[in-house]
Amino acid sequence: MKMRIPNTNKKDKGIFITDSFCILPWIHMATYTSGHALLCCVAKASPQNLNKKNVSEIWNSEEWRNARKDLLDGKKIPQCDYCWKEEAAGIRSHRFNQNYIWYKELGEEYIRDLIDKTDPDGSLSEELITFDFRLGNTCNLQCVMCRPRDSSRWLNDARKLARTLQTDAKYDWESKIQMNHDNFEWYKKDRIWKDFSPLFPNIRELVFGGGEPLLIKEHYTLIRDLVDGGFAKNISIRYHTNGTMLTDEILEYWKEFKAVDLMISVDMWGKKNEYVRYRSHWSDIIDNLWILDDTPDNINPRLSACVHALNIYDIPDMAESCLNAGFKKVGQIYGKLFHVQTVQFPEYLSTQVLPQKVKDKVVEKWNSYEHLMEHHQWSGNMQNQLKFMLKEDRSNLFHQLIEYKNSLDKLHNTNYGDYFPEFEALLNE
Repeated sequence: MKMRIPNTNKKDKGIFITDSFCILPWIHMATYTSGHALLCCVAKASPQNLNKKNVSEIWNSEEWRNARKDLLDGKKIPQCDYCWKEEAAGIRSHRFNQNYIWYKELGEEYIRDLIDKTDPDGSLSEELITFDFRLGNTCNLQCVMCRPRDSSRWLNDARKLARTLQTDAKYDWESKIQMNHDNFEWYKKDRIWKDFSPLFPNIRELVFGGGEPLLIKEHYTLIRDLVDGGFAKNISIRYHTNGTMLTDEILEYWKEFKAVDLMISVDMWGKKNEYVRYRSHWSDIIDNLWILDDTPDNINPRLSACVHALNIYDIPDMAESCLNAGFKKVGQIYGKLFHVQTVQFPEYLSTQVLPQKVKDKVVEKWNSYEHLMEHHQWSGNMQNQLKFMLKEDRSNLFHQLIEYKNSLDKLHNTNYGDYFPEFEALLNE
């Protein structure tokens, strides 16, 4: 007896979507920087780990099987809490976007066939076609919303914060330094790549993140093998990169792929980005953006901004700067100025922690940029960030935000007010 096919609710034309269904457990696997395998890049942690198991073992592990069964039964599984929170706040979630993308790419018949091939226990003989590699935590930056598990540059300062913070944020940083460092080099194990290489003919999409994937030599080896083996022309690749580095070698390889989507992490424009993306140099980033703006049509450079309590007030300025820069591709692809991610953790960086009077000033600032309303990105997805901010009052954590900001300034010998003078004044009222 095969699994039943879920009922569809086609509120959007051509979308294979229900209140809970997500296509990813049927086609996708993500890795965390520590080698843990996840249902997707925003899913909660899993006990499955590539340091101990191979891809095929994880693919039909109890966790993956149960996820498929529960999703087909219409259940909202706990691993997907990030998406449920976004959807509750009116934000178009990762689940929703992925269902839409893969419905267009694969077609409903393909998806229904996958579901029909799912055994009653959730097992699936079909192999994955999309993989997300988070290649360890090696990184050259120390972003304010990051942590040692995602950036190796954070570890020393994380230890200092764990010792010096006085609010409950202290416990957050004490947990962040508890990690097995050996796990973060999982991608250096030869068996990983021997296990993965038989999947090359079926792969439709690869995602690379980190850390900073363009620092990892194993990434270059994989890209070269895909090009040399003739697989690249059938594969789309996507990067989550900080935009600080670009080589002639990788630009030449990228020309061989079906498509290359570059999600370049830029949270502010100019010097403000150097505060949020600490240790970055805006001159390097803007130079690389101009290089990417003049690449072949298969290369799509996009900006990706993390929206949090320390930058939300100035997001409209970033949008305007992007529009005024004069790029041909950057800020123009898919009709979006930039992709946005909602920072939910650490909790004290969520925009929901801002006091109501500050939130009111944020809304007032955003609404003053009426000319941006004509742009799809601003009038749609970006406006949902305001909805999320206003959805819940978590101002009881505001003091943690202030302590964290002040502690960062002491560690980095910076002054938040020098970069964000207007918002700093509002925070201090």
